[in-house]
Amino acid sequence: MRRIFKVAIAAAAAVMMTGAAGVVNAEEPKQIRFGLLPAEDPTLMVEQFGGIAEHVGKELGIPVTVRVSESYNALIEAMRAGHLEIVYVGGSQYLKMLDIGMEVEPLVLNRDTNKRTYYKSCIITKPNSGIKTFADLKGRTFAFVSPTSTSGGVAPTYMLLKNGVNPDKDFKRKIFAGKHDASFLAVKNDKVDAGAVGDFYFWRWKDRGIFEMERYDEPNDKLINAELSIVGCQKVPNTPMVIQSKYGKEFLDRVRKAFISLPTETANAYKVWPSTGFVPSSHADFVDLAEMAELKKKIKAAQ
Repeated sequence: MRRIFKVAIAAAAAVMMTGAAGVVNAEEPKQIRFGLLPAEDPTLMVEQFGGIAEHVGKELGIPVTVRVSESYNALIEAMRAGHLEIVYVGGSQYLKMLDIGMEVEPLVLNRDTNKRTYYKSCIITKPNSGIKTFADLKGRTFAFVSPTSTSGGVAPTYMLLKNGVNPDKDFKRKIFAGKHDASFLAVKNDKVDAGAVGDFYFWRWKDRGIFEMERYDEPNDKLINAELSIVGCQKVPNTPMVIQSKYGKEFLDRVRKAFISLPTETANAYKVWPSTGFVPSSHADFVDLAEMAELKKKIKAAQ
C-alpha cells in the first residue's frame, strides 16, 4: 500500500477574498496537491515543505496538500492520472513527462544556498578503492539512484558512456538504490565500489553528521579531507516545480509569482533541496539536459 503523507493548510480567508474579486477561470484548479520525490523521512519532508505550500496556497486563495510519493515513477504516474497539480522534481522527470505525452511545464527553478540555479551529478567512491578514473570503474560494482533520476540516473549514465564505460556491460554489478541517501550509504558502507549522487547532498550529509569532509571544492569537483572522493561530475539544471499546462497562462503566472515571492527562510526550511528561493523557469532551461539524454541514447545504440 502506497504511503502518502499529507499536510492540509487552511486558506479559507484567502478563498473568500478570491471569490469576492470575481469569477474563477473554469480551468483553474480548486486545490493544489503538491507531490514530492522520496528522499528522506516522508513525515519530516511534509513538515519542512509545509511553509512553502502554505505561502502558495494563501497567495492563490485555494487549499493545498502535500504528498510524498513512493518512487520517482509513481510521482509521474500520479500526476498523469490527475492526482497532483504541482510536483517538485528533477529535470529528467520533467523531460520524462513530456516524452510520455503529458502536457506540463516548469514554473520555477530552485536557487540553492550557494546562489546556484544548477547542481551537479557526481560519481563517488572511497579514497582507498583504487578508482581514480572512469576506466577504473570497469569490472566494479555501482549504485544508481533510479533510471529517471536526473543526477542519480540520466546524467551519470551520460558521463559513463561519454568516458567509455557502458553500465549495461562493464560493471560487475549495478543496483538502483531508490534514494540518494541509499546510494551514498551503499558506497560509504562498502556495499558497492562507486555510486551516483547529487552534489547538493554533500553539505546536507555533513550537517546531519553522517558524512565527514572539510569542504567541497565545487568548481574543481573535489572533496577536501573527506571520507569519499569524486571520480567526475556533470552539471545539470536545478530542480523545478512542474505544473500541468491545462490551467492556462494566467493561472500559471499567478503560481509562478507566488513561488518567486517566497521568503528565503520559508524556502530554506525544506532541507532536502536547500534553497534561497525560486527564479522563473521555462523549457529553455532544460534543452541541454534533453540533448544529454538524446546523446546518451545515441551512444548506447552505437555500442
